[in-house]
Amino acid sequence: MSDLKDIQFSQSSIDTYDTCRLKFKKIYIDNIKWSNDNPNFGSQFHLLAQRYYIGIDEELEEGRADYILFNNLKKFLKREKGMYPEYNIKYKDEEISLIAKVDLIKIEKQKITIYDWKTSKSKFDKSKLEKSYQTKIYLHNIAEKFDVNPEDISLIYYNPRFDNSIKIDYSHSEHKYNKIELKNKIVSIINEKNFDERIGKHCSFCQFNSICNQQFISVDSL
Repeated sequence: MSDLKDIQFSQSSIDTYDTCRLKFKKIYIDNIKWSNDNPNFGSQFHLLAQRYYIGIDEELEEGRADYILFNNLKKFLKREKGMYPEYNIKYKDEEISLIAKVDLIKIEKQKITIYDWKTSKSKFDKSKLEKSYQTKIYLHNIAEKFDVNPEDISLIYYNPRFDNSIKIDYSHSEHKYNKIELKNKIVSIINEKNFDERIGKHCSFCQFNSICNQQFISVDSL
């Protein structure tokens, strides 16, 4: 069993906590892992993107489901120097530990751009993305770990299905607010004593559904 004070919190772990505290407990406290031997479409696309930006060129057959998406990505953001795919940015102080697992980071002189690939079949909701823990943690950790002003940091979400992107800028005032919000959130999770289950639509896609509701799911949905 893990001590919550030792957990390196991420967007995924915080979202899991907000969705179902029991699921959070099973994964992050009880260390019950779920092995998925059938990577989903999104995982396969992210691997293609990672390989491209480290310099591996792959020619896909036109019949592949990801053919158009991958070509859209390459046209949207050409490979350049100063790009680092699958980049982890860690932050730690005396109370909390945070990790941002970034799809791609582009580092220029006095400017940093974060890229995140989305392959969902639904279009972007900018307001929802701006309020997400993913956005807040990504921007927070970059601002803390790099010698760059928050105003020179931006986050771009891109969905190759629609060839559509959304840019989210940052600022000193937002960073000050994020530091407080993220710390308060994580401290509240660390001090949590009640990890009750929360039944809802999310159960249909949860690997623990067979335990809580005696219903089985396909690993393809994870």
